[in-house]
Amino acid sequence: MHPLIRNLSQRAFACFLSLSLAVIALPNAANGATKDPLVDALTEIEQVDGKGRWFSYSIALVGSAAGIGMGGWALYARPLAEGHRPDPVVFGSAALVMGSAITQILHGGGRFDERGNSARHARRLLGDSALRDASGRLFLEYRAGEAWSTRYWGAVMTTAQGLGTTALGGRLWAEGEGGVKTTGIVLTVLGALNIGVGAVHFFGKPRSQRILDRTIEAQSAASETRIVPTMFPSTSGQLVTGLAATGEF
Repeated sequence: MHPLIRNLSQRAFACFLSLSLAVIALPNAANGATKDPLVDALTEIEQVDGKGRWFSYSIALVGSAAGIGMGGWALYARPLAEGHRPDPVVFGSAALVMGSAITQILHGGGRFDERGNSARHARRLLGDSALRDASGRLFLEYRAGEAWSTRYWGAVMTTAQGLGTTALGGRLWAEGEGGVKTTGIVLTVLGALNIGVGAVHFFGKPRSQRILDRTIEAQSAASETRIVPTMFPSTSGQLVTGLAATGEF
């Protein structure tokens, strides 16, 4: 084959190969650009905290109402009292249940505001790409730390209420008669369930932490590569067709 024809054929093949690879690479780059783990995380935070705070607070209010009712009854009725002196176990456990129940209202209110503020800031970050790039990751880390604190103290409070209810029920069960004994059995079972609910929250991760972990993993694994055709000078001084790859790994 004549050298000129062979040279032209090689260049034509190189151009065709370069254009083919570029066409293949462009859709992949476009798909990667539309998948932002940070945007997904902030969207989930905004939806969960914005829409779920009323439900979680309603559960807290129901639990606190039950605790105030049980503790108030025990302090007022004074079962197992001897004259004007209340039974020390009944009085102490009832006071613990009442205190935990009132704290639950305050804790739930604080968590309600916490989630409202979180949803509001997430919406702001979603609407401002520059602010999101600068502070989005920091916001997720702060939200996760805040959730850990709220979860821990909620577990302490719920477990304390369960312990008080169990102690109250066990005392009535062991020392009471008739209806008082039956009430003691019921309260003991409810208290044990309450302890279980509180103890579970000492383990595992809050949702905000799971979202943060997933985002960090996605950002670490994400890579964006662009392959584009270009021209390079050869050793003979001529321009030859080639490929240039740029990206973040």
